Amino acid sequence: MGVKSGDVVKIDYILYEEDGAFIDSSELSNGEPIKIQLGAGQIIRGLENSIVGMEVGDEKVIILEPEDAFGTFEPLLVEKVPRTQYSDQIKVGDIVDFVGANGMSSPAWVRLIEDDFIIVDMNPPLAGRRVKFVIKLIEAGLEPDPLPNPFFMGMSCNSNCSHDHSDSN
Repeated sequence: MGVKSGDVVKIDYILYEEDGAFIDSSELSNGEPIKIQLGAGQIIRGLENSIVGMEVGDEKVIILEPEDAFGTFEPLLVEKVPRTQYSDQIKVGDIVDFVGANGMSSPAWVRLIEDDFIIVDMNPPLAGRRVKFVIKLIEAGLEPDPLPNPFFMGMSCNSNCSHDHSDSN
C-alpha cells in the first residue's frame, strides 16, 4: 500500500525545466532528502499529489503544468519603478524588496534595467512554465516535526493564563 495524505515522508527530487535544463535538487538545496507531511501544503500541489500512492524506493518522472507547479504568470505582478528607487549596483536577476502603493513590501526579482526605470516581477521565477521533476520516495512512516511553541516566537499572554509555560520547544 502506498503513502497517503497525512503521511510524513522523505523524498529526493531533481527539478528541470521542461526542455531538460537543470534547475534544483534536494541534494543541492538541502544536502539530503526533504521531509514533508503530505496534504499539509508544504510543497507545490502537483509534486505532492504525485507522491501519494508511491512506495518506499519508487522513483518517478513527472511533468507539471504551471497551475500545478509554480502558478500561472500574472502580469499584474510586474511593475515599472523609477531607477532611483534602487542602488546603482543592482543587476538583472537580483531579488529586491518592492514596496507597493499600499505600503506593503514584497520580494521581487529584477527583469529589466533601463536608464530611467526598472521592471520588477513578483511572480515566482518559474511561474507560467511547465517543469519536470524526478522524485524518489526514500522513507515513509515518519513522525511529523514538532510545531513550535508560539510563546517562544514573541507571543505572550497575561499572567492570569492557566497553561504551562515551562515547555522549551
